[in-house]
Amino acid sequence: MRIPRLYLPGEYAPKQVIALTKEQTHYVLTVLRLKNQHPVEVFNGNGLQAMGTLIVTGRRSADLCIESLSEPQVESPLNTVLVQSISRGDRMDYTLQKAVELGVTRIQPIFSDRCEVKLSSDKLEKRRDQWQSIVISACEQSGRCLVPEILPILTYQAWLESLGNEAVFGLTLDPYAQHNLNTVSQPEASMPIHLLIGPEGGLTEQEVEQATQKGLTPIRLGPRILRTETAGPTILAGLQMLWGDL
Repeated sequence: MRIPRLYLPGEYAPKQVIALTKEQTHYVLTVLRLKNQHPVEVFNGNGLQAMGTLIVTGRRSADLCIESLSEPQVESPLNTVLVQSISRGDRMDYTLQKAVELGVTRIQPIFSDRCEVKLSSDKLEKRRDQWQSIVISACEQSGRCLVPEILPILTYQAWLESLGNEAVFGLTLDPYAQHNLNTVSQPEASMPIHLLIGPEGGLTEQEVEQATQKGLTPIRLGPRILRTETAGPTILAGLQMLWGDL
């Protein structure tokens, strides 16, 4: 029997009854066609997971009765920050989904010099909210209980300034780099690993140089040039294989 999984923020307690949102009710009753007393798994985004029972209260309303609590250990041991140049449409969506599946900790969207996407200031938060919803859906699918945060959208220069004066650890992709993943030393445990990914046209030489000055190491992932939407997930998978839990 399939057990659906929903994001339900807040604190849980055994026998607690929680009302599902309008969207969640539509999903479980109309899309999945679940019946009364069907088991449902929920998580609060802060590490807590619960098994519950669906209580159908009307044609368009439903509650969830919490039965048991757990804190599954499914998070990656790596603290990774994907610094992703914004790409068009579903390319960005794909990157976010796969990054979440591969254990990313936080996601920092940026506008780099060759970024083709232009967003007015009044649309920035709307787009960020849309991306956060994609992240939540990816957590529901992948079994994660911690929801990675989509950080406020920044320009490339503003992101560099946000790092402060001290050097940081990180990697950036450069097809002409001398290093690869096998020649990079593993950082200390829990130290943030910043992964800078350029847009469709790549990072400029100046951007790569500025990132290097901040402590990021340019690396290449083989002789082939990756698309912007696959570069982030690929490097995350490589790090999980080398230092993580794959």
